[in-house]
Amino acid sequence: MISPFGRAALALDLLPLGVCKWDLAALLESPEEWETASQERLDQLLSQLPSTRGKHVAVPERDSALEKAEKEIAELTTLGASLVTIFDGSEAYPHRLSECYRPPLFLQILGDAGVLLRDCIAVVGSRKPTPEGVRVASDLAGQLAEAGLVVVSGLAYGIDKAAHVGCLDAGGQTIAVLGSSIDEIYPSIHGPIARTIAGSGGGAVVSEFHLHTQPTIYTFPQRNRVISGLSLGVLVVEAAKESGSLLTANFALEQNREVFAIPGSIYAPQHVGTNALIKAGAKLVQSVNDVLDELPGFKAVDAPDERPSMALSQQEQSIIGCIQTGCTSVDLLCERLTCTAPQVLRALTSLELRGLLIRRGPDSFAIVQSL
Repeated sequence: MISPFGRAALALDLLPLGVCKWDLAALLESPEEWETASQERLDQLLSQLPSTRGKHVAVPERDSALEKAEKEIAELTTLGASLVTIFDGSEAYPHRLSECYRPPLFLQILGDAGVLLRDCIAVVGSRKPTPEGVRVASDLAGQLAEAGLVVVSGLAYGIDKAAHVGCLDAGGQTIAVLGSSIDEIYPSIHGPIARTIAGSGGGAVVSEFHLHTQPTIYTFPQRNRVISGLSLGVLVVEAAKESGSLLTANFALEQNREVFAIPGSIYAPQHVGTNALIKAGAKLVQSVNDVLDELPGFKAVDAPDERPSMALSQQEQSIIGCIQTGCTSVDLLCERLTCTAPQVLRALTSLELRGLLIRRGPDSFAIVQSL
């Protein structure tokens, strides 16, 4: 679905107005007014609030932005993407996100746009997690999905990836919020996961950035505020002292969301941030029920088995055999086993969570010696 107000929202965002664009959007009697306003009316609008005084938008400049927006909508249609805008109201635009300070004027979406309207929980953490952190993120994401929540994360290495995969393995729905545009998946190695999410019959890959936008140090903080803004609360699994996950938690506090954290060793750098959150008042989490107890409308669930089954599927046995012969990357495993990347990634994650594999790099795995 492409919003009928998509052209107006995209064009407004394309103009060099900075933070003034939110004030200008609030002044419009209707989105259509932005597309048809005369020069006199544009000047009048921009002079009404302190933040917009001194700003000038010429009609040809506005019309050029509208033309660019029209071309971008055509590209989105070709991609099979959705576009929702802040002008659409709560029937299409996530109401929790609309309550936040300066929410995105638009969201571009691959997959099911309707999943953004459901009750969500964010699961975030370190890009360089411990094996225990990966297992915790995957297990809790799956259990939260089974309780009826949509799991939101940022598609990054480490905890984010584990949360998405754990949710998918549990048959749940997950939202990946990008720090790039939906046609520039980052990191690119997670492209198969993004396609699985978008094609999973209820998941979505989401961005507030225009097409062809590459990630930068500025886009990730913007992404983090959307992750927390979509969610009832944020669960931080592992976070170092200056982790981006702590920024997401801070956004959650500003947005009046719940903040949860997994405790850890005082000697481990991956737990400095999470322990600090708990010290500052975040809810300490030892099981999924510690999260569900704080969310209205969700009930505690039966405690899951402490240890997952160690029985290996035929595919998992084949993957271990291939790795032992030197096929240590996803591409090589796909070629050797004639499997798709999502199938291999799910099996690798399952083996990693059970402590049978360890990650040597972004795309390299090794067998645990005790196997």
